[in-house]
Amino acid sequence: MIDPVFFDLPMIKRRTPLPFPPETLRNIDFLLLSHGHRDHLDEKSLKLLFRENPGLKAMVPLQMGKLLNKMVPGLVYQEAGWYQQYNLPEETGVEIIYLPAAHWHRRGLNDMNKVLWGSFLLRTQQKQIYFAGDSGYKDHFGEIKSLFGAPDFCILPIGAYKPAFMMEQSHLNPREAAQAFSDLGGRFLLPMHFGTFDLSDEPAGEPIRLMEQYAAAGKINGQLLQPAIGETLLI
Repeated sequence: MIDPVFFDLPMIKRRTPLPFPPETLRNIDFLLLSHGHRDHLDEKSLKLLFRENPGLKAMVPLQMGKLLNKMVPGLVYQEAGWYQQYNLPEETGVEIIYLPAAHWHRRGLNDMNKVLWGSFLLRTQQKQIYFAGDSGYKDHFGEIKSLFGAPDFCILPIGAYKPAFMMEQSHLNPREAAQAFSDLGGRFLLPMHFGTFDLSDEPAGEPIRLMEQYAAAGKINGQLLQPAIGETLLI
């Protein structure tokens, strides 16, 4: 489970209802948290997930552990910095590596950038899945490909990009997401981070509409995946 947010945010309601009761999420082994912003690290959601999955283990960035312990006492966690691999049992059959992102951290008045932010690469013998977290467009996408090879699936954010002067350093717009996907050399692009919360000035449907236009014009070097909300995607 990556960055679960099941409920409304403080003063921001969901535009899209959750497609399942969150209490049905059981038998989950690992929780991945990319960074500490409230639309990715939600205390109420974490408490529910841990209650339903008492054996849950969290993979988090550096300095997030203390924050997590206050929210969900008893949740076992590992911290990692950029380019570090979490220590998982070999029989798990998956490697999880914490990687860079162009973003930032803040939850309160005095914690600016005191918790790291980043992205995840999940590797098995058959597949590589890259989850970009929140990120502006920088050269780390190409660097990740050069170090680890091209991911099969790239889960990239495409929303919260207007106004550009505020957002471009920390969020991808659809054109930049297509370029990041090309830099990664991925096979399948799975867009995320749009249409759920009103965080910026672009219309809710604009990000995915632009991605569809880029795909139709042959400007995406791979296949664009567009599962419906709640649809299972078999990889």
